[in-house]
Amino acid sequence: MSDEIEISRCETSKEKIHHHRGKSSESLLNKELILKALNIQAGHTILDAGCGNGYMAKVFSSKVTQSGKVYAMDPDAGAIEALRIETQGTNIEAIEGDITKPIPLNQSSVDLIYVSAVIHGFSKKQTQDFLGEAKRLLKPNATLAIVEIEKKETPFGPPLKIRFSPEELKDIVPLAPLNTITVGEHFYMQIFSNKKQQR
Repeated sequence: MSDEIEISRCETSKEKIHHHRGKSSESLLNKELILKALNIQAGHTILDAGCGNGYMAKVFSSKVTQSGKVYAMDPDAGAIEALRIETQGTNIEAIEGDITKPIPLNQSSVDLIYVSAVIHGFSKKQTQDFLGEAKRLLKPNATLAIVEIEKKETPFGPPLKIRFSPEELKDIVPLAPLNTITVGEHFYMQIFSNKKQQR
């Protein structure tokens, strides 16, 4: 798999779908800033949804220690099989799946859902399905972290019309917005908490 995010070329349809074709944002994100902002603890359960090659799942794995669990999920069967082989015997469970559909994890069982450079590729219905599934999986006061490419001209990434600004995410995510953090050149992370919003 490439360590470069998609450069200018993307496939879109009338439903606003963008396909990554196995590209990764790994070399473009500051993992230390992400970890500091998420305050991951030993024993946490994390879902890395749309994990690609699992680079963040592996980082999360060391933070939750053997007392925790990391579910690394992606619809790419080849990437998941490679990750499953690589992480055998660790606290990472590689799952072939789609976060916009029900997944085989218990309700209120996850401390953090991490989604990086993924949701801009969802249709409106997929976005709503993802948010519903995230809400189902998160423990009370647990965290949803969404990493996206800034909604402005950048030298790579999807068309501007399918990107989300932090403000747009705050409007559609039914969780309480917390911090917005810059996590790489042209990338931000919007953090939400699974508690009732004060409106």
